[in-house]
Amino acid sequence: MPIRCLIVDDNPSFLVAARVLLERQGLTIAGVASTGAEALRQAETLRPNVVLVDISLGKESGLDLARRLIADDPD
Repeated sequence: MPIRCLIVDDNPSFLVAARVLLERQGLTIAGVASTGAEALRQAETLRPNVVLVDISLGKESGLDLARRLIADDPD
């Protein structure tokens, strides 16, 4: 079963490049998000196996987002 990944970054060019590179490695891209709020919504809906998070999401902290994703994960 392929690994399902959610990519979170505020740089549109990086989102495209990361998607291409990860798909070439056999990962399935479940979704992409450019804000923490969008990532939280998508993570809840899409239930990816892994989330690739940018450390700096503009005014948001990618580390804070990662903590929220872990805390919100029911598994």
